[in-house]
Amino acid sequence: MAYITAGDLDRVLERAKGKDSLGVKLAAAIALIDGVLDDHGEEAVALSFNGGKDCTVLLHLFAAVLYARHNTPSHPPPRAVLPVVSPAPPHDEPVLSPSFRAYLEGPAAPPPPLPANVANGEQARSATHHMPTHGSAAVLYPPIRSVYFTAPNPFPTLERFVIDSATRYRLDLWRFGGGMKSALSEYLGCGGGKDVRAILLGTRQGDPNGNVAVLAPTDPSWPQVLRVHPVLDWSYAEVWQFLRELDVPWCTLYDEGFTSLGSTHNTARNPLLKTDAGYEPAWKLQDPSQERAGRGLKTT
Repeated sequence: MAYITAGDLDRVLERAKGKDSLGVKLAAAIALIDGVLDDHGEEAVALSFNGGKDCTVLLHLFAAVLYARHNTPSHPPPRAVLPVVSPAPPHDEPVLSPSFRAYLEGPAAPPPPLPANVANGEQARSATHHMPTHGSAAVLYPPIRSVYFTAPNPFPTLERFVIDSATRYRLDLWRFGGGMKSALSEYLGCGGGKDVRAILLGTRQGDPNGNVAVLAPTDPSWPQVLRVHPVLDWSYAEVWQFLRELDVPWCTLYDEGFTSLGSTHNTARNPLLKTDAGYEPAWKLQDPSQERAGRGLKTT
C-alpha cells in the first residue's frame, strides 16, 4: 500500500488555483479548513472519517491543508472570512427508523470485529484505537486526529479501506460502534478526543442530514462541538471529478455499482448502474438525484 506523498498533496494545492467550478470550491474548502485550524488550533480539530467518497475527499483535502501549513514557507495564504457559526436552517424533523434512532441515541457499543486480514487496534472502552504508523506521511504533517463511527453491520471491504486509509494518511483513529451520541461523548472525553472543539464532516447538501450550515454547533442535546462542512455545496459529479482527476484512492465498492454506502443489511448496488455485463462504477451515474437509489434495498 502506498503512503500519501508530497507530490499528491501539491497537486491538490495547485488544482485549487483553477478558475473552474471545482477549482473555486477547492479553494473555498481549503480556506475554510485553514481558518478553522487558525481559530481553534490544530490539536483541537478532528476529522470524522467513515470511508465514504465524500469523507475520502475531505481526508485528502485536510491532509493537503496540513501539508501546506507545515511545509510551505509562504504560509499562511490570504485567508477567507469564516462564515458566521449558526444553527441549521429550519427544517422538518427527519423521520428516523427505530433502528437508526437506536444507532444515534443508544448506549455506546464496541465496534464490530474487523475482517480477519485487518490488524486490530488497541481496545479502549467502547472503541478500538488505531495509532499512526511511521510511513512517508510522518514527515509531511502531524498525526490527524480522527474518529470513525461504524455503521451497523458494515461492509468488510469498507472496514479494510478505513484502516488502510488510517495507515496511508497517518491517522490517529478511534473506531466506535453504535450509539453515536454516546460514542461522541466518549470520544471527546478520552485521550483521542481530549480538547477537540471542532470536527470536520463530509456532509453534502442532499444527504439526509445535509440541511445544515457550513459551520454549526451540535444540537443542544448532543455533546458540544463545532461541526465543519467543507464540501457541503459540492455536487456528486465534483466529488468524482476530484477523486479521479487527482488519483485519490477510494473504496473499491464504488467500482462495483454502489453509489452510497451504509449497512450490509440495507445497501445494495445502484439499480441504475446495472448492465448486461454487471454494474458500472459509481462515477458513471448520470442522475445525481439517484445517488442513494441503492439505500434501503435489501441485499441478497
